[in-house]
Amino acid sequence: MEISRFNLSPKSSTDMITNEQCIETVSASLQEKYGDFRNAAKRVSRARGWTVKAFTNWFYGKNAPRMQDLIVLMADCPELQEKVDRMVEETRKCLQQSKL
Repeated sequence: MEISRFNLSPKSSTDMITNEQCIETVSASLQEKYGDFRNAAKRVSRARGWTVKAFTNWFYGKNAPRMQDLIVLMADCPELQEKVDRMVEETRKCLQQSKL
């Protein structure tokens, strides 16, 4: 069994969203939106004030963006916002079930 923050918490539910799922969601959305553009990382990061390395890491799923960067990405990519909204709803349901 892999040890992570998720399975160390006794209050966590198996249905809760993991950090890895968040990273995969951001990465997939960025690849859908910018995958066909040549030099996408350079173009997008310059336009938004990010480093190319940061955007590349998000694009390839190496890590998740900071909260303020995630908000900018969601504003720029409605598909990402929809996916995050669904994840929030799923988490809300899990939290309500755990109260019972």
